[in-house]
Amino acid sequence: MDTTHPSSRHQGLEDLRYLAAKCVRCSLCKFPPLVKVESQATSSICPSIDTYGFHSHSGGGRVLMALSVLEGRSEITEATRDAIYQCTLCGGCDVSCKYVSDIEITEIMMALRARSFDATGPTDVQRRILDNLDRNGHPYESGTREDCLADIPGVRVGPGPTILLLGSAYAMSPERRTTLRNMVRLLGAAGIDVSVLGADEPDVGTLALALGDLKRFDRSASAAIGMLNDSGATEVVCADSEDWATIRAHWPKVAELGPPARHVVEVLDDAVRAGRLTLAHPVRVRAAWHDPCSLGRRSEPYQAWDGEVRKIQGQLLVYDPPRPVNRGSSGCYDPPRRLLRAVPGLELIELPRNRECSYCCGAGGGVAEAYPELATAAAMERQREAGTTGAELLVTTCPGCEQNLGGVEVAGVPTASIYDVLAASVWNQHDSFTNGS
Repeated sequence: MDTTHPSSRHQGLEDLRYLAAKCVRCSLCKFPPLVKVESQATSSICPSIDTYGFHSHSGGGRVLMALSVLEGRSEITEATRDAIYQCTLCGGCDVSCKYVSDIEITEIMMALRARSFDATGPTDVQRRILDNLDRNGHPYESGTREDCLADIPGVRVGPGPTILLLGSAYAMSPERRTTLRNMVRLLGAAGIDVSVLGADEPDVGTLALALGDLKRFDRSASAAIGMLNDSGATEVVCADSEDWATIRAHWPKVAELGPPARHVVEVLDDAVRAGRLTLAHPVRVRAAWHDPCSLGRRSEPYQAWDGEVRKIQGQLLVYDPPRPVNRGSSGCYDPPRRLLRAVPGLELIELPRNRECSYCCGAGGGVAEAYPELATAAAMERQREAGTTGAELLVTTCPGCEQNLGGVEVAGVPTASIYDVLAASVWNQHDSFTNGS
């Protein structure tokens, strides 16, 4: 049974067969676009195949797996399921493939996850996550979204014109509390009056989507969209990059969100450029910027297409009307860089793999919970890359990236959130991050 749900625009494997069949086995999905490769050391884009070494763990390998399942040549066994889920869904393979093709690798891999979930159900780890979502409204074993509010003095709880969605990763992680507090203080200093929903904040469906539980995702997204549309809010601001990518790229498959959604770094960038937030104090550090996959290539807005695929000259596929293709270049790349460049004394360094060709931190796609060896290997690779640049600090803006990259310092480069760096400049608060001076 295919996994297209009539109530939404998710594409099932059968819908994507014509794209999967276009794979020519070139293996370009394993590397950054070759015109952007700077050295052998940074010539890979896929943490999964870097860790496990088999073609099955590449974008192209999973496309072949999808075709094999579709055509009845393979079944989804335990080993197959591992290969399907041992992937961060970072989208690196998708960007590289689209330099020469228009195959939607990420969409195919997500449809394959949905087929696996429908056929075999969740793994034990995934079942615990989903049970926690049912019981607690978040993927953690205990705690509430209100736990973090005591650390944010003066924050307004309840509906308001600008709703800040904290997300579970910030709200439920004690180690992220300082960062969350700095984020909210920065918004306040910029004159942006935000409200949070506390215990009423809905789950946006990010993990359900990543695990392939599309029915649960549809329910979560529909409920969250309805709540926000009924709240009277004129703007939604996202703290968690993963949730922002879900809202931008996948919520439109379910329903339309009325108020516009922006990420916190976009809001703060606008405030600094308009003179509403002043970065006054020097922060003398050489900082490398890590582009989170969810803030960058995976955050491109969803573009619906309802057209016809025709074959001409016996082999060429054409789309009528032309099918829109996201190539990863329209994510949020410039706002965080402008913010860091505006900090006095800070020297911004670009990592060799950057923007849409960024190397994943390893925390996404449910990998951190189910396959920690992959999450650790990816973080170590990214840390080694940072170490080659002479950076003293690795800066990012995603709670998953902050935690995973900060958990391994193989190159001696500490990790910090951009909000902690900005707080150091606004309030001379140099204890906000490890390497402040």
